[in-house]
Amino acid sequence: MTAAILAARLRWPGNRGPDPLDVATAPPAGAGPRARDVGELCAQFAGVCESAVDPLEICCALEFEGWSDKAVRDAYGAADVFSLAEQMYLRVPRRPAEPEPPPDPWQLATVRPALHGLLYGLPTVCFPAAAGLLTGPGVVALLIVVSLVSWAISQSLAYLGYLRLGQADPAPAALLLRAGLTAGLAGVLLAAAAAGQVLPVRLPAEFFAAGLGGYMLGATVLIVLGAERLLLAAAAPGVLGAAAFLLLGRPAWGTDPAWAALAATPLLALTLAAVCATRAAGDAGPGRGKHAGHRAPGRPPAKRHGGALVTGAELRGALPSAGFGLVAAGLFTFPVAAGMPGHASAGLLVSLPLAMSMGAAEWMLIWFRRRTQRLLRSTSEPGAFAAGARLALLAALLAYLGVTAVLTASIAAVAAGTRLGHPDATVLPQVAAYLAVGGAMFSALLLQAFGSRVVPLACCAVALAAEAACRGAGVTAQLVACTLLLIGLAGYAAVVLGRATRHAC
Repeated sequence: MTAAILAARLRWPGNRGPDPLDVATAPPAGAGPRARDVGELCAQFAGVCESAVDPLEICCALEFEGWSDKAVRDAYGAADVFSLAEQMYLRVPRRPAEPEPPPDPWQLATVRPALHGLLYGLPTVCFPAAAGLLTGPGVVALLIVVSLVSWAISQSLAYLGYLRLGQADPAPAALLLRAGLTAGLAGVLLAAAAAGQVLPVRLPAEFFAAGLGGYMLGATVLIVLGAERLLLAAAAPGVLGAAAFLLLGRPAWGTDPAWAALAATPLLALTLAAVCATRAAGDAGPGRGKHAGHRAPGRPPAKRHGGALVTGAELRGALPSAGFGLVAAGLFTFPVAAGMPGHASAGLLVSLPLAMSMGAAEWMLIWFRRRTQRLLRSTSEPGAFAAGARLALLAALLAYLGVTAVLTASIAAVAAGTRLGHPDATVLPQVAAYLAVGGAMFSALLLQAFGSRVVPLACCAVALAAEAACRGAGVTAQLVACTLLLIGLAGYAAVVLGRATRHAC
């Protein structure tokens, strides 16, 4: 341990005794021998002596303050500085000062999760407005097909983007996101065109479906790059236009302005995502741009990928994310696609609160991370940690379900007050089933945050298959399947996240 480190330790708050910089140092040259008590020096260096694990630490501190072998012989009769340090080490009992708590890597934010909740939820206002514009058979099936494709692509693109951000500088991640945006948009357009050829839909419906998928891709890129404000600006035209169209009672003269506002949002989202990714990539050239050849202090060097934009291993790693996006979208859309009674109105009722609840889900995920990190530092028994972590998991899940229920009730009240909808008690079973899906998605996202991705995917796939097999039972099958999915994922999370090794990061 160097003298500089010891000097810093002597200045820690909480050390006992006076600051060594304020006490007398070695006697001046030429001074005669003095009989001094070693206890005085122990009191002066109490902070060092109490926290020292070896006499060498005290020896270094004495030398740093100017005590030489001759000085300690003249003042205390010790053979040398090390001998005096040994005496001090034996005299003072070990009472090390508590170290300063480490910085909290999971700071609870309020604005960012709330903004994410708005960004997830506000675009759903466009669906009631578009319902009056999109008429004819096959429209619902078209929207479901495009939603499934765009959810799968968006989930895998987000996985790859965050993976690269964790491995290297922002430039390689931005290059990958920009290429994924282009490829994903091509996939969405292909899916919309193929579905349009099979289903009896009109061209405006195909345009709306393609815009829906394009918005999801652009939003994914902007959120991964941390450009939420740009996404809010992109969503503004469609949200404001749709809200105005609904509040005015869907007038015939407002049809064209509403279509223009709805079309502006996906175009803005795609354009801003491409511009933001290009800027982050340094205009897309190896060795060019502000990120080329530079990495932030403390960040490990960028991993090399052999010149490939994405490796086969990374694509294989993204498959569970793509599959989860597919089955999650299926759980939300299957009851509507199967034509179950009451699910169209219930789906419209809960789509906005469920989307907005993702902001609360993000906040609760961070809260759970923070709570378990504190348990790691304060708990030494594995059993006590498991109990505390499971209690925190239960609190997070109940808080999420409570927020979602309040949001659902608020949206229902607004819909009834503005006569945009007529919710009644008959939709309560369907709403309860969708809330169970929301709780299951929260548990699945929590598991994915801790590296468990295969089990949530398998459980959601089984639940979706059970709904499809028992669709003749109506809402009862959906409610039972979604409730069992929630219980299964929450129970599995309680087992997995009760292990301290899962949180050592």
